[in-house]
Amino acid sequence: MPTTDLMEMLKGLASGLAALLGSHTEVALHDLRLHQIVFIEHSYITGRDVGYNGDELMYHSILELAKDSDQLIGYKSSSPSGKALRSSHFIFRDEEGTPCALLCVNQDISFPLEILAFLQEQFSFHSIQEDDAPSPSDGNYIQKTMRQVILNSIEKLKPLSLDSKEGKLEVIRMLEYQGVFSVKDSVPQVCEMLSISQATLYNYLRELRIKKF
Repeated sequence: MPTTDLMEMLKGLASGLAALLGSHTEVALHDLRLHQIVFIEHSYITGRDVGYNGDELMYHSILELAKDSDQLIGYKSSSPSGKALRSSHFIFRDEEGTPCALLCVNQDISFPLEILAFLQEQFSFHSIQEDDAPSPSDGNYIQKTMRQVILNSIEKLKPLSLDSKEGKLEVIRMLEYQGVFSVKDSVPQVCEMLSISQATLYNYLRELRIKKF
């Protein structure tokens, strides 16, 4: 299909997705040849509009992460105003196999997360594997619980190796998603368990956030 026809078809698809998913979901179509948005619905979520020029590094990161399947589904992101987003990206190629379009779906999940946080606070249970399972009366309860969250994230890392940068990045991504870094004294504990410096941790966090869209 000629690229011009493909772009028109994708504009129709983007419009339909926006209508289907509702006003809390932004759908944006990027022309990768121009590095800009050519169609967008519910743009209030990120404050962008048609003609917005995307960052070349951001496009490159998405293409690299999605190179095996041409899609990234359900990545944690955030709007310029700080609202939590669930972002998904779909890459489309021209007749020569070159990426020419990027369809992005950004779901505003800030309100559902508030509800989830409330329910977790009211009805939370912790599955602790260690023999010295902490209790709320223990002064180190938060630290011990946080440590268990880190251990659980490392356990989910398989088959990646914790000795590799990719493995450490994946653990840090999971921990950030779970809000670990908002807990006091979490950074030193994560650094100790991953055998990295605080400077390296902040560099990894910055690298992960660059990949968000």
